[in-house]
Amino acid sequence: MANISDFKASLGGQLSADARIVGSEGTVLRWDGYSAPKPTVTVFPQCEEDVAKTVRFCRQKGLRCFAQAGGHGWRVRNRTDIDVVICLTDMNSIKLDEGTRKVVIGGGAIVRELIEAVTEKKLEVATGICNSVGVMGSMLCGGIGRYMGKYGLAIDNLISINFVDATGKLHRGVNQDTDKDLWWAIRGAGASFGIVTEATIQAHPQSNNGLSWSGVLIFEDPSKLEAVIGAINNLDMNENMCVHFLFARVPPTLSPAIVVMPWYYGPREEAEKAWKSILDIGPTAAKTFMAPADKLNDGNDQFGEKGGRKPGVGLGIDFLNPEAYRHIWDLYVNFSSENPDAARTVILAECYSKVKAISMDRNSAVFAHRDSKYEVLCVPWYSDEKLDIRATDFAQTVRNIWVQKCCEQDKIRSYVAFSGLNEPVETLFGSGERIDRLMEVKRKWDRENYWGALLDIE
Repeated sequence: MANISDFKASLGGQLSADARIVGSEGTVLRWDGYSAPKPTVTVFPQCEEDVAKTVRFCRQKGLRCFAQAGGHGWRVRNRTDIDVVICLTDMNSIKLDEGTRKVVIGGGAIVRELIEAVTEKKLEVATGICNSVGVMGSMLCGGIGRYMGKYGLAIDNLISINFVDATGKLHRGVNQDTDKDLWWAIRGAGASFGIVTEATIQAHPQSNNGLSWSGVLIFEDPSKLEAVIGAINNLDMNENMCVHFLFARVPPTLSPAIVVMPWYYGPREEAEKAWKSILDIGPTAAKTFMAPADKLNDGNDQFGEKGGRKPGVGLGIDFLNPEAYRHIWDLYVNFSSENPDAARTVILAECYSKVKAISMDRNSAVFAHRDSKYEVLCVPWYSDEKLDIRATDFAQTVRNIWVQKCCEQDKIRSYVAFSGLNEPVETLFGSGERIDRLMEVKRKWDRENYWGALLDIE
């Protein structure tokens, strides 16, 4: 167990003047408390050298450390025995070169900070869909988001990184030319090899002055479920479109409802034409609006709220099977009705244009699932730990339905950022030579399996 007095006395003098070391009372809240680590020490570094020194100190003391920025990563569940959290939130600098449109991002920056910085310069970047998520965590898992139809995944726009390895050594300017295998592996499984303290990415000029059309369509009549699913399955998703489809309880009555959140990067008249098939079904309530670029993700702020217990699961699926989704709807209504503490439970499907992402070489990065039609999530959300067994059983039942009814045979895929507890490594990265290569990189950079994270080696 980490000793706060020892940390302050021995490590404190080595760190920057503004670096902070706090005890368990300073533990930073995570998105999911279901199996979050309970560190006895949290360190707030101010620079990359602080991170490296903290890792070296932890290794010398036989302590396990873990870095967090937004605190939303699911796979920390495989490493709950954390003594020390290295909280990177103070390392959130964002520097933009307007000439090259390259953006240098500190390891603690969150998505909102990045979007606001590039929007100010009339630029945009491929990034995640939740403002409070750490940029690094989202990006190094692959990075899916609204602009991926135009620019591909976030990792497709990554130029270089700095990171601290398991020995506490800082490596600067890692890219395709400096280490081809590490560059391949870290783009999709980054948390398995070290703490990324800085990244350089490519930004792009805004379209339509950054304005996009967004909507929230609420269908309270469950008999319209099949019609909604049919319309979504038949969408012609161009590069300017994405849609979020979910089951949720909506205010003020908190009745279970079918919610569709369409998005279109372009003028209203084009958007309404693109989404006509769903609008014509007749939602109970509809709110549509033109959103500026810096408000791109605001509609997801509630989902990104930290705290609570959320033992979720996620998969990449090939189609929304109406029969399967009718079954999932019934399960959702029953679970959230019988357990009022779990009223915020959500079943979510995200669909993006994948044309640009698929055009990239699949073997250019360990990220494997460029061709999933939908990314789906089942997130039981509650506070009472007595619901843990019931909630995990519910999530696993929904996952099994997706596997059996919505996936091509023997093609089970899970997006790393949404992967549930103990998801097999093959569902994350593929199989055969891909796993063999990934494990070789792991052995080279983390032979003692210090980081664990996505991969565990013997």
